Amino acid sequence: MLLENNPYPQDVRVRHEARSLIAAGYRVTVVCPRGGGQARRETVDGVEVRRFRLREAGGGIAAFMVEFFVASLVLQLAALRALARGAAIVHLHNPPDTLFAAGWAARLLRRRVVFDHHDLAPELVAVHAGPRAAIALARWCERRTYRVASLVVATNDSVAENALARGSKARQEVVVVRNGPPAASLSAGAAIRTGPLSDPRLVYVGALAPQDDARDLATVVAALRDRHGIPFPRLTVVGDGPAAADLIADAERLGVADLIEITGWVAAERVPEILRTADICIDPARPTPLNDSSTMIKIAEYLAAGRPVVAHELTETKRTAAEAACLVPGADPAELAARVAELAADEQLRAEMAARARRRAPELVWEVAERQLLRAYEALCA
Repeated sequence: MLLENNPYPQDVRVRHEARSLIAAGYRVTVVCPRGGGQARRETVDGVEVRRFRLREAGGGIAAFMVEFFVASLVLQLAALRALARGAAIVHLHNPPDTLFAAGWAARLLRRRVVFDHHDLAPELVAVHAGPRAAIALARWCERRTYRVASLVVATNDSVAENALARGSKARQEVVVVRNGPPAASLSAGAAIRTGPLSDPRLVYVGALAPQDDARDLATVVAALRDRHGIPFPRLTVVGDGPAAADLIADAERLGVADLIEITGWVAAERVPEILRTADICIDPARPTPLNDSSTMIKIAEYLAAGRPVVAHELTETKRTAAEAACLVPGADPAELAARVAELAADEQLRAEMAARARRRAPELVWEVAERQLLRAYEALCA
């Protein structure tokens, strides 16, 4: 498995897939960047992990492309070494879509190639204000990666539809394996606090990158205090990323820095525990071509914790949550704040949304998606 944009085991999707394949009898090696304090090589839950140093892009499309180029070179050399040692399958995780050369090497050796399509890379380049030439290059790389893939593993229906349309893949070459929390994280039903809340506890879990619109969280907290008369809204942000500094700066500018706590990344086991302390969970990602086609794993995690959820009305968020979330049309963070204020004022509405979350969550757990992954791998090996 080749992974560029996250360390392991921090990447939830890759961790779930690798563990599931190990449990099914496969031998799995993950090659990925090193996080702080991580060893170059170690075995994690039976998964062999090989890590390399990668300096994170400081900002701007040039730094973004340099990061991808360096990571791609290191990963493709690692793939060649693995193929020389007999690896039967090369599993490419995107972004970026620049690993197709390793895929072609695998195909020349009559091995199999899996393209695990997390995000639409051309749309991601556009988010980073890439010029038209960079977006065109990203589309070219996407087509090359689709072409070399024996199997496309898509995170959701939107990405699968992209594989059929832009990738010209046959339906039998595409499988949807959705992101989801493990069944063990399902909440038996943490109690809903009673009455109107003057101090609603909000939680956001996830990356703090430009496409996540996390800096809007400061606007939401300020609007709750200043427009909706809620004196002590509290927000816990579980995660980190290049947009963390913008969120902190906005919070200070709006005078709400004392109401926001950023924990950074925490151990995966702690996330359900933190979520159960929330009154309301929130996702500020605005409607964009990238976000609209992305499955936000945080939504499934919020529902698994049995918490009311407020988010913008994104296509894949709507497919994930169904009727179990309060979805706000448009891209205005003030509308998110208004929906949060409504939930904070109405105990009965909070209880109803929490009950809907608990009913929906069992359909979204990883164990359901795992069956799709293992069936696809069995067919690939056959």
